[in-house]
Amino acid sequence: MESYKLIQSVLGGIYGAQVGLDDDEAIAAFKMDLQQPEFRKGIEKELKQAFSDPSISWVKLMDECEVAYFDTEEDAKSFAKELLWDVVFPKTR
Repeated sequence: MESYKLIQSVLGGIYGAQVGLDDDEAIAAFKMDLQQPEFRKGIEKELKQAFSDPSISWVKLMDECEVAYFDTEEDAKSFAKELLWDVVFPKTR
């Protein structure tokens, strides 16, 4: 599995349970970060790679970043899409 440092940073630092933000607060914080052009460019690239990477384990990533525990890759990827992809690429819903 490739390393997705920005994705891990967002999941752990914004959406992680220890941060204590609800989903709406976390999405608002993520949107603020996206206003930084370099960060936005990097996260867009990582998301495109990650969502087409068959070796990524969204279950493992969500668990390691303390976002949530999922039983299936499908559920974890769907939640990641909602928290990450849909925020960065809202027109592609």
